[in-house]
Amino acid sequence: MSNYPSKQPRKRRADRHNGRADSPATPQQAPLRAGFPAEETAPLPLGGYDASRQPQQRPVPNVYEESSYHPPRRDPLPPSPATYDDYYDDEYLPPRRWPLVLLSILVLAALLLTVSYFFIPKDAKGIMGTAKKASSTVIDGGLSLLGLKKSEPPRLIKFDTPESLVQTGVKTVFTFTADKAIDGIRILDEVGSEIKGVAEAVDAPNNTTWTLTAILDKPATTTLSAGILVDNTWYQTDKTVLLTVAEPTATPVPLTPTPTLAPTPTLAPAPEATEQALAQVPLVTAAPEFLITPTPSLLENLLPVFTSVPGTAQDAPEFPPEEIPADMLADPGLDEIPDDMLAEDSGSDWLSDVMAANQAAEQEPVVTTEPVTPVPATATPAPTASPMPALTLAAAGSQSPEEFRQTESAYLGSRKQDNYQRTTPINFQGGDLYTYYPGGVFAFRGDGMRQNAAFGTADMPLEQLSIHWQTDLGSLRTDSGTLYGLGWTGQPAIVKWSAEVRGAMNLSEEKKSVVALKEVIFAAQDGKVYFLDLADGVQTREPINIGYPLKSSVSVDAFGRPLIAFGQAISKLPGKTGDIGFHFYNLIDQKEALFINGRKTKNQLQYATNGAFDGSGLFERNADSFVVGGENGLLYTVKLNTVFDFRNPTSLTIDPEIIYLRGKARQDDNTVSIESSPAMYGNYAFYADKQGLVRAVDTTTMKTIWMSDNGDNTDATPALELHADNSLSLYTGSTIHARNRRAGEGVLRRLNALNGEEIWSVPFTAKYDSTERSGLKASPLVGQQNISNLVIFTLNMTEEGGAIIALDKETGAQVWKVPLADGAISSPVAVYSQDGRARVVQADLKGKLYLIDGLSGQMLSTLDLGGAGEGSPAVYNDILVIGTSSRDNNRMYGIRLE
Repeated sequence: MSNYPSKQPRKRRADRHNGRADSPATPQQAPLRAGFPAEETAPLPLGGYDASRQPQQRPVPNVYEESSYHPPRRDPLPPSPATYDDYYDDEYLPPRRWPLVLLSILVLAALLLTVSYFFIPKDAKGIMGTAKKASSTVIDGGLSLLGLKKSEPPRLIKFDTPESLVQTGVKTVFTFTADKAIDGIRILDEVGSEIKGVAEAVDAPNNTTWTLTAILDKPATTTLSAGILVDNTWYQTDKTVLLTVAEPTATPVPLTPTPTLAPTPTLAPAPEATEQALAQVPLVTAAPEFLITPTPSLLENLLPVFTSVPGTAQDAPEFPPEEIPADMLADPGLDEIPDDMLAEDSGSDWLSDVMAANQAAEQEPVVTTEPVTPVPATATPAPTASPMPALTLAAAGSQSPEEFRQTESAYLGSRKQDNYQRTTPINFQGGDLYTYYPGGVFAFRGDGMRQNAAFGTADMPLEQLSIHWQTDLGSLRTDSGTLYGLGWTGQPAIVKWSAEVRGAMNLSEEKKSVVALKEVIFAAQDGKVYFLDLADGVQTREPINIGYPLKSSVSVDAFGRPLIAFGQAISKLPGKTGDIGFHFYNLIDQKEALFINGRKTKNQLQYATNGAFDGSGLFERNADSFVVGGENGLLYTVKLNTVFDFRNPTSLTIDPEIIYLRGKARQDDNTVSIESSPAMYGNYAFYADKQGLVRAVDTTTMKTIWMSDNGDNTDATPALELHADNSLSLYTGSTIHARNRRAGEGVLRRLNALNGEEIWSVPFTAKYDSTERSGLKASPLVGQQNISNLVIFTLNMTEEGGAIIALDKETGAQVWKVPLADGAISSPVAVYSQDGRARVVQADLKGKLYLIDGLSGQMLSTLDLGGAGEGSPAVYNDILVIGTSSRDNNRMYGIRLE
């Protein structure tokens, strides 16, 4: 508000425009001249002028004060007369039909739910099964809310422990698997006493899979029963385990048995007596009585049979055994067998935990009450597995490397090796002969034949899959995007270590004490190599951090020494570029033992510029060698010269000698890239490149024997099969990439691996994909047991999205086919029961696992993991492990085969 009272009423700015048309015009006054007063105006009449002073105007406030002013007057509007439109007649309204329609829909839905609930069988599949599940969920849920239905209590599906013989004072892990969530678990012995231990839900919050870790302190043989807790009520189930608890093994008793006949000189095993003959000698101890496996009397019983390719391989039906070289005896330090290698500190069988003999299954000490019987000095040697026959490869006319204009040379560093000849020939054995002892899955697709990735058997009475455990993985941002979990090929290795090796490695103290520890080892796209316990998915040691994405499958030394190898996929991160190549790591201290550079250097000549290794290599135990192919197009052979002492396993060293083959046919430089893993038989390596050229190479001379054109880029690892007539087959197939992108046609093939000729081929169609994922990306599955007549391929980006196809090995005719709507690049795996029945497990790109009958192709069950399944599975008995690679689901899963 102004401090000076206004003498004139304030005018609004708009008033100057009002009334201009009605008021007379005001004459415009001339401007005053400077120095002159204003002209006087005429005086007003005296009688008509009120000379009194004007009343003081009310000051205008700067701020409106509502209390100082009356509200404006607002008279109500007069009521308007009613019109014709305000009146209506009910008979002209349309009928209200929506309540009837809604009621009809509800009645129809209720009818459909009722029919589905009562008339569709519980085990229905497909659309009917989905309808049954939906109706059961709705009706059971409604009845439960009303209190009219009591839900069935959870049912315990499985109760077991890895070993049926354990020692006192050692941790024993029991596994419980239920079909629904449970609140707790317990174990009771035969007299109803509870076995105390630590219970844990492995798959929380689902709470269907539990483990109980207990330390048993009294020797006994007892039947343990499983109990579950549901809603604060304990239910004792019918699931039981027969467990034998024994005292720790004492100092081994001398092998010389005491005769029970007349006093005669004590008989001792002759030097040529074998381990199996000696094992027949029982040892009488306090109850319960066990057979203790004796120490082998000869070093040859502990070491593998070393073989080589004779000079005239054509005339030799098989590799003859050789004498063991002296240097091979010194390196492992096994000139004599120490007493501490007789028994496993965890109480497991010596044959399965110490690398002693090629047995097909884990064995347990045998309870016996037989009298002691001496072993004859001339015991008959036990039969051993025969080496695979030596085969000679020779190219058929059109499969000669000259027909493809192949040029090649072997190199030691940058020095070309003319007329190279390997001193100690590589001799790969397949199947059980690949590893020195039966201890799991040591390589991608099992061994050098690359047929399967499963160890042991699983009967699967329920024919279903369930999550046993899951472990979160990580991610890594690269220059081209973020990668998660396990990529292609990404198959884990599963290894049961010997007691001596396990005690020497840097495992956690908790896992070192686990009986017969089976370790899951895999390389992930977050740049780490992980180590998990197969029983519970818990880390056994800290990961190895490479810092760059890894896609290759891990290979484990076939002799059982603590040495692994794996490849690197990418070297470019945001603002950072590192080395790329192939890594060897010592697992005693987790330090790198060897790095093969994938890039071109002054010491390494190559055609292709890609330095990645997506493929997986193979350890060869007879010649202590390693074979792997790189995306730089080079085939590497590495003489490791490993030094490792099983008696004192505190260190492991290698002195590598690397020879590589550089070759090229009629093709561009970058198409020599090898993305698959080589298959091996004896001294021959089989692999394919980005052009689609399949090669068979003699690693003794490092020369290509034959070549075959697969039509386009070949990423799937070839699979080999030896037949009864000593013929050798190779199964392969192509992707849809550069050469066939317009036609969209690929091919599946069976080749004669001895000369490269095609036996049969099966064409297929698929969509082109720039990421090289169209067609056959998964490795073939070579059937055995009751599917020995089948070879199984998994295709991606076909008309159905994808498919798994079983072909007859002899003719290539299709036997069965299962469409996979979401496609698949993961390799299938076959699980065999004890009676030889095959069940196939296949993962798709949306994370669904399919369980398929291997003989008929019938779908048995599925399990949705919720994350992309790019990596391939591996199986140890009834547990399958597989990783996922989605942004919201990147985990390693342990799947129970039930």
